[in-house]
Amino acid sequence: MTKGQQAMFSVWWVEAEVNNGGFNQFYFNSSGQYAEMAEDGFELFGASKFANLMRRANKIYEENRDRLEEFDDGTMESFSESYKDNPLNALDEEFYELYNSESLNLLRIKYIREHPEQFTQGQ
Repeated sequence: MTKGQQAMFSVWWVEAEVNNGGFNQFYFNSSGQYAEMAEDGFELFGASKFANLMRRANKIYEENRDRLEEFDDGTMESFSESYKDNPLNALDEEFYELYNSESLNLLRIKYIREHPEQFTQGQ
């Protein structure tokens, strides 16, 4: 994938997961493997506030990975328990609020329009 395609893909996953169940859900699910790619993706689109928040989320996750992975036994009960005292929870509201101060959609559209070759066949 091109850098633009990677950005689109990874940022979409962050938005889908965080808007559905928070950063905890993003990292708990397999989509968490795209965390660093998403950080770069937000930067590529010029969404510096989102990139900064993603950077902080990645750091918090790394610092708490061992404790959080204890809940990863494939059950809904453990997944629900993983939200208790989870330091990522504090970032969820901040993520939702960023839509009010940084137009991710407009930044994404601007990038696509300025770099169509990254999103069309025959790259």
